[in-house]
Amino acid sequence: MFQHRELGLVQAFQVCAAIVITLVFWGCYIGLRMGTSVILPGMMPHYLSLYIFLILTLILSFLRSKQYDILSVSSGIMESHRFVWPHLLFSGALSLVFLALLWDTRVSRFFLVLYFPAVYLALVLFSRFLALDILRFFLGRNAQKMLLVGNPAELAYVSPLLEKSRLFGFEAVGIATDATPDQLPRGLPCLGAPDNLSEILHQHPEIGNLFFIGSPRDRRRLGDWLRMAEAHGCRVSLVNDLDIFLQRRLSYFQCDNIDLIELRQEPLQNVINRAIKRTLDIVVSLPVVCFVLPLLMVVVWFFQRLQAPGPLFFRQTRSGLDNRRFVILKFRTMYVGNSDSARQASAGDTRVYPAGRFFRRFSLDEFPQFLNVLSGHMSVVGPRPHMIEHDTLFSERMSNYPIRGFVKPGITGLAQIHGFRGETATPEAIVRRVEYDIDYIEKWEPVLDLRILWRTAVHIIRPPKTAY
Repeated sequence: MFQHRELGLVQAFQVCAAIVITLVFWGCYIGLRMGTSVILPGMMPHYLSLYIFLILTLILSFLRSKQYDILSVSSGIMESHRFVWPHLLFSGALSLVFLALLWDTRVSRFFLVLYFPAVYLALVLFSRFLALDILRFFLGRNAQKMLLVGNPAELAYVSPLLEKSRLFGFEAVGIATDATPDQLPRGLPCLGAPDNLSEILHQHPEIGNLFFIGSPRDRRRLGDWLRMAEAHGCRVSLVNDLDIFLQRRLSYFQCDNIDLIELRQEPLQNVINRAIKRTLDIVVSLPVVCFVLPLLMVVVWFFQRLQAPGPLFFRQTRSGLDNRRFVILKFRTMYVGNSDSARQASAGDTRVYPAGRFFRRFSLDEFPQFLNVLSGHMSVVGPRPHMIEHDTLFSERMSNYPIRGFVKPGITGLAQIHGFRGETATPEAIVRRVEYDIDYIEKWEPVLDLRILWRTAVHIIRPPKTAY
């Protein structure tokens, strides 16, 4: 009952937004046509094509919105602003490209300057003050009565949905539960036990919807309750609490008409996404290897000769994609003969020669890893590869640590731009770094890589305190 009501409200909002856009566009057109000579006779076809393009791009942008964003726009002016401006920016940018490609100079620039602020203001005000009332109009004035069934302790998990259910046109009139009176939430009376569901529905014929907030320990009871609900003509919604039972987020999808569950989202399992990421790796790393790395090699070699003679590169075996081993390359920043290579560098580490401190602080020692990127062992962005000894140690502490190997390791990553770079001195720092790495794996998109690269560039110029 929730799914299609929510979808209908979102679609109703989109239709109303399209009407607002139409009124503003043609209002600006008629106003300029009648009051000025900016729009000349015979220009209607050009403005009509622009209008169609604007509507299509805005609808396309709205379709990419999360339903939560659309249903929260009426909570405040700033929420409406945050929702509207990205869509308007997307539509406006594409429309300007559209006009430029057509070399269409007959659409007045003054019209565009007037239209975009006007439509922005109209959409913000509509979203804030009118959208909710219009959505309620589509649902009608009479709320449908809904009975909650289950343990009140699980209400906290579904409370945001219950708040939204009022917008959907549902009103919770009570709960059927085995809980004691002191466990019941305020304002929600207990109408009986779940085993007495048939009697409750007989006594309250106005109830037309049942919402099961958690599965009973004995799943066989659930089947009996569902049959009772349908026998009384009630709609039923159930909370899928498998995520809570397994204590992790799950990914639900359908393949060949079979419902499947996976433990996590992995966008980089998509071959197109992998191709996009590999293309970005090459586009970024090839210029660095051709133009930046040779100069750095000369500079680093010079200071090594003066302060710590020895090999130019530091080589060490690390774990990569699917735990496959590879040799990582860095500029050597420590004195030769260091027998404690498994120990992480720390602040004031005596193993680092003076110029090496500068190279490490500004991440110049990491640049040879662009060779690892070109060879395909690493990516520009991804979880940082740790020493093999640390992989073993961290895996013993965190059962989900090996998940980092689902993607290629990176020169920089989501954890690094949030301050978790360099030495992992505390267990809490290790846990937070792994959490960021897993978030990156589950939420990857090209824009995320670009944002991480930008933040990394800022950190190179202005190194954080953990850079040593």
